[in-house]
Amino acid sequence: MNAPREVTAADIAQLLRDVDAAAWRLGYQNRDPVLDVSDIAWKTGIGPERVRELIDGAEPETPPREHKAREAFYRRLVSRRLDALRRRNPDSPEGESYREIGDEVDLSHSLIGHLVNGKRSSRPEYSSPLETRYGVVHGFLSRPEGDALADHLVKIRDGLYAGAVMEGLRVLGGEQVALRHTGDGAPSLEGLVEAVDALVARKRILDREEPGGPAGH
Repeated sequence: MNAPREVTAADIAQLLRDVDAAAWRLGYQNRDPVLDVSDIAWKTGIGPERVRELIDGAEPETPPREHKAREAFYRRLVSRRLDALRRRNPDSPEGESYREIGDEVDLSHSLIGHLVNGKRSSRPEYSSPLETRYGVVHGFLSRPEGDALADHLVKIRDGLYAGAVMEGLRVLGGEQVALRHTGDGAPSLEGLVEAVDALVARKRILDREEPGGPAGH
């Protein structure tokens, strides 16, 4: 079985170009209003400074190929992310206790301690209830930084494209649209924006051609 492809700096750069294009479509002059470093750090678990480095072109850290080294990599990753979540509670500046966390997710406090200290590998049956408890996305505890940032940029891009579609629908007098698979490839929001833009442009032409429209004055 082939190992999963790791996200590269080139992948991040392409997604940033996509975000730029989507932001421009909604009238933004640049990406700054839609790329909040603090928000990205909060939602991905990547430190703010590291988020800036990755956006500026740094190569994402990737898991080693060798089994033991790869396992150690993920133990450290889960340790950092879970410890950061523990310290988010303003009422527990030193971090929530292992027992408090374990009782809420039905895991032993010793297991929570082992995960925080990087002494135990995480499994879906451990990570899923923890991610749900903290209200973070699935995979938050174990996704390498490249994957985490790429997934978040995709959400930003798609959110912007969805906004552009809704903007076009308001011009057309509609309220919703459905994506349908025709068998020629999965539909995309970007393609839908292009289709809606074409319809808006056609509507404006027809409006001008109608008697009493702008062209008739």
